[in-house]
Amino acid sequence: MTQGSDKVYRKGLPFSAEVAPLLAAMPLLEEYREPLLRLQGAWDSLALLGQMSGAATDMADTRTAFEALTARLLDSLARRQLRHAVQHLQGRSQVAIDILVRNLFERTADVGFLASDAPLRALLQADAAGTVEDGQIQALRRRFAAYVAKYSVYDQVVLLAADGRRLAALDEASCATIVDDVRLREALEPGRAFVEVHGPTALLGGRAGLIYAAAVSGADGSDARGLLCLSFKLEDEMSGLFRALCAGVSRSVLVLKDAGGKVLLTSDPWQIPLGAPLPPAGQAQGWRLDFAGRDYLACESSASGYEGYVGPGWQAQMLQPLQHAFAEAPPERQAARARDLDTRELFDEELRSIPVEARRIQRELSRSLWNGKLKSRAHAQPTAGQAGAGGNAFAVTLLNEVERTGEQLRQVFERAIAQLEEGALDAVFDGAGFQSELAISIVNRNLYERSNDCRWWALDARLQQALARGDAAAATDVLASIHALYTVYSLLLVFDTQGRVIAVSDPAQAHHVGRSLQGDWVQGALSSRDAGQYVVSDHSPCGLYGEDGRAPCLVYAAAVPHPDAATPVGGIAIVFDGEPQFRAMLRAALPERAGATAVLVTRAGEIVASSDARWSAGQVLPFPLPALASLAADQHVTGEMSLDGRVMAYGLAMSGGYREYRRLTPAAAGDLAALVMLPLGERLAGGDSAALSASAAAFAPMAPGGTKTLDVASFLVDHQWLGLPAMQVVAALERQRITAWPTAPAAVRGMLAFEGRMLPVLDLGQLLFHRPCGDEAALMVCQTGAGQRLVLAVQQLGQVFVAGAEQLQPSPTRPGWAAQAQVHLLKGRGPQMLTLLDGDDLWRLVNGVTAAAQAEVLALE
Repeated sequence: MTQGSDKVYRKGLPFSAEVAPLLAAMPLLEEYREPLLRLQGAWDSLALLGQMSGAATDMADTRTAFEALTARLLDSLARRQLRHAVQHLQGRSQVAIDILVRNLFERTADVGFLASDAPLRALLQADAAGTVEDGQIQALRRRFAAYVAKYSVYDQVVLLAADGRRLAALDEASCATIVDDVRLREALEPGRAFVEVHGPTALLGGRAGLIYAAAVSGADGSDARGLLCLSFKLEDEMSGLFRALCAGVSRSVLVLKDAGGKVLLTSDPWQIPLGAPLPPAGQAQGWRLDFAGRDYLACESSASGYEGYVGPGWQAQMLQPLQHAFAEAPPERQAARARDLDTRELFDEELRSIPVEARRIQRELSRSLWNGKLKSRAHAQPTAGQAGAGGNAFAVTLLNEVERTGEQLRQVFERAIAQLEEGALDAVFDGAGFQSELAISIVNRNLYERSNDCRWWALDARLQQALARGDAAAATDVLASIHALYTVYSLLLVFDTQGRVIAVSDPAQAHHVGRSLQGDWVQGALSSRDAGQYVVSDHSPCGLYGEDGRAPCLVYAAAVPHPDAATPVGGIAIVFDGEPQFRAMLRAALPERAGATAVLVTRAGEIVASSDARWSAGQVLPFPLPALASLAADQHVTGEMSLDGRVMAYGLAMSGGYREYRRLTPAAAGDLAALVMLPLGERLAGGDSAALSASAAAFAPMAPGGTKTLDVASFLVDHQWLGLPAMQVVAALERQRITAWPTAPAAVRGMLAFEGRMLPVLDLGQLLFHRPCGDEAALMVCQTGAGQRLVLAVQQLGQVFVAGAEQLQPSPTRPGWAAQAQVHLLKGRGPQMLTLLDGDDLWRLVNGVTAAAQAEVLALE
């Protein structure tokens, strides 16, 4: 291995330093490297014989260009494989830490609210007075159980006295009677809203846990102080998240690390065990990590933050064994994509330039072979008694072998370029599917919290007593204090058994007080006798959301039981601030990609939220999406769709709920789905698709059957094969500057200097088919029997071959541009036909376009 300033040479080829150490793990690279090097070796052998062909210089130059392009192509393949693999891992590690932090943000609000719960404060005050009774403790434990039944993310709830004594615990068997933890006592400091502590704790019998603690004050202004501690089921939460994110990533491991790099949780303890120290992994380390003697591709992510909260300072790291990181996608993932897309904007300048350079080299090779064959065939017309035909035959054979080798190189390049493009497209489709799953996962987790909030707040003793007494002021204070902790709501309100609003959380919306609420959700809440039940409205206007109350929204509601009986004394309704909250969720799920759009939509096709300002909540989805109605819960699909004249890759993921929220519920019109759309490009017109793909299949001539033969130089115009007698073709030219000829007709491009003379340039595409050959047209000089010359612009050069004179057939219809033209047809193998033109006819055409043009041509002659 040798290394330059920014390239590392492996097996004779230069690679970027970031990919050079990974090449052995990239089987796709070896698939292309071997045939390319083998063909170049063959070309080297041919170059030793190239002096005899008269085209040695051109061959050497073309070989050098192919060698340079081979290096670029293989390096590009390697870097894009690395980029795709890194994006795959980085995206999942980022999702893991961000979803966790969003979840933990809710815990910070929960502990603050529950710390103000009246029964906790009453027990704390009784402890200070020395009047605690066992019945009071058992009642509080039942309340803890009711809380955890709704918020199933917790496995322990404990109330501690300020000195660490256990006053009440959900699971007494696991909690020590004295909890002496200086980290928890920090929550008692003035101005401290909460603390979060991870590690072994006496609250859980010494096992590790994630604890949220907040100070509790005694009732009625008492000086008594204590601590409420909630234990979040971190391992339970992350196991499901790990399982979902590692799916489809072979042998991958996802871990959660603390600020010091120690593994807190792992998806595969056999590969990466708990407590293992993992070094940083990222671009600075070449995305490579060596652990326990095994090489991994690894990425790590820190939290993006949510509502100003960034979590405990942890990181998520995703690792994949290097031998699996660059394996080809399984067949089921290699879905066929439409071929009529202009996807050039998907690729950076380097990727776009590789096929352009390949075509340029192929054109130069075709030109070189043309000129070599024309020269050889011209010399192969000896007069009587002359020798040399054998040497020229050898030269033609050598050039044919060079042409064959060049064609094989072209095919390998085309396959490799197609692989690059398919890889880029697959990455877009994979991304759309993954991001749609991420979006609906964020939505599910968020709405799970909403369903829990309304049920738990309905059990708040202060609200129960305020509704029972009809004390609107007290209810208003409680609602306002809750709303200050939970900022995702537009409004919280309580209503009586008649559905009349008693109090609201926001003074600016006090006009709702006294209003009679309408909707099935109102009676649904009031008729409930189960504290575990809740109702949610359809996503529709209900008069409680938006400036005029006409905006659609989701309202979660539950019955508020009487403090001394099971019958409801009213209900609580919480209006989710869906417009900004849903939009933020969708945008959080989108990649940083221009034109990326996400929509939250019901199964019935109603838009709930959109990241795109063109579509508002309540509108019907403006384009068909057949999969929406039939997509099963917790499933996703990807596909293509057209939007505003552009083709989009889309991912559609249907909600399947989260934990006990909406799990195993029958399909309904109101089910939510996330649609993520990523732009691919514009749909091509029929002709454009062919222009961007490989040219027409090469003309395959039939072997001559008689002794009288004709050398034919073939070329492509408007995807049709044409030809001239080889003796009428002088040379194919490198691309040159064409001097404008303002007065010339459209078919005459201008004038071009050749061997000291200015020659007219005739665009055969414009002349014959009224479609010009384009900026990349090949140029060839032809001449008449009298020696007049002109330049033809054609789409592509073809072969120079020998045809039997008996194969020529008169054209059944003569082109309208020349009634006297000598046009013949030459049948190839299969259905192909070649139209054989005549240089004298073309010269007459140039001279006959206009009188003025004829005068200028003659003057130049």
